[in-house]
Amino acid sequence: MTKYRFADLPRWVTKVKKIQDAVVSQATSDMLSDIKVVPGIARGGSRQQGTIPRDLGTLAASLTSTLYGSSAMSQTGAASYVLVAGAMEGGDVAQFTWGGPAAGYAARVHYGFTGTDSLGRTYNQPGTFWVDVAAAGWQGYVARAVTKAKAAIQ
Repeated sequence: MTKYRFADLPRWVTKVKKIQDAVVSQATSDMLSDIKVVPGIARGGSRQQGTIPRDLGTLAASLTSTLYGSSAMSQTGAASYVLVAGAMEGGDVAQFTWGGPAAGYAARVHYGFTGTDSLGRTYNQPGTFWVDVAAAGWQGYVARAVTKAKAAIQ
């Protein structure tokens, strides 16, 4: 077992904070990068659980990534999470939302829609629940990020 002297405490705290920051950043980045964008129905694809369908690209490109904390910032676009996740530190609050002008469409694709819309068109679309599927795997992303951080310090 490693023993620390009281004089080593500030160095140890700094090391732990760096590891914590690396785990938060890595797990967040990995989770968001694993959300797949697949061809939508208009492109010959189908609705797949845990994915974002791309017909025109509006939905996938509507991601807004915001970080409140040590490096307050907001980015928009399909890869906007890269900069935000990379800047994250332990204790920061980040928000990742799809929608913007396509908010109604994002909700319908995510949760599904059965019924008649305002134009009189009838739908029975299952939801793809990409946010729910990604969030359900959060503990696994954290565990893999911890393993990676441990390997980096040995």
